[in-house]
Amino acid sequence: MADGNSNNRLLFIIGGVVVVVALLFFLMSGDGPDTAEQGVDSAVTVETPDDPATDAPATDDPGDAIAVEPAN
Repeated sequence: MADGNSNNRLLFIIGGVVVVVALLFFLMSGDGPDTAEQGVDSAVTVETPDDPATDAPATDDPGDAIAVEPAN
């Protein structure tokens, strides 16, 4: 009786793997047209500020920082 149960388990695992592979193939197949075929412009322009924040003076004042004490 153990052989029949073992075969059923094996077939169940193989069936699950087949379903997962089929699902991945379906999701990855991408049946829609590519964006290049649609004529979509995907250029990105990044503008930086004229006055960068690195000109601000450094300060030794911790402000509202939380003091952390070492554990014993």
